[in-house]
Amino acid sequence: MRSVIFDPDQAGNSVPQIIDEPAFEQVDSWEGQPMAGVEICDLETRGEIELQLVKIAAGGRFVMHTSPKLAFCHIVSGAGVLGLPGGSLPYRSPQTFVFHPGALHDWHDVTEDTLLSVAIMPDRP
Repeated sequence: MRSVIFDPDQAGNSVPQIIDEPAFEQVDSWEGQPMAGVEICDLETRGEIELQLVKIAAGGRFVMHTSPKLAFCHIVSGAGVLGLPGGSLPYRSPQTFVFHPGALHDWHDVTEDTLLSVAIMPDRP
């Protein structure tokens, strides 16, 4: 997925940094739990804000987890099931989920290759 990051130059013009093929890294475990078919690309970190792309292959699984920060997850493409402690919710792109700090969730029963655009940021009301 082509990604473009814009920075202003000294004259205030927006200068694009074009990333035609973001570099994804396979992630085999999360907090000691095994995962399958998950790749993450860290696009940018600015202070406490992290911008990522996350791929979950069909048949893959991202284990139950939470974040101490707010997580904005936009499903760019794909389908599967979002798992929650009390049940589950099917997902199909395009769809957006916002997880407040401490909200447990997982991604499982992935039926179509899934690409998420994720922003993780401090929770400041």
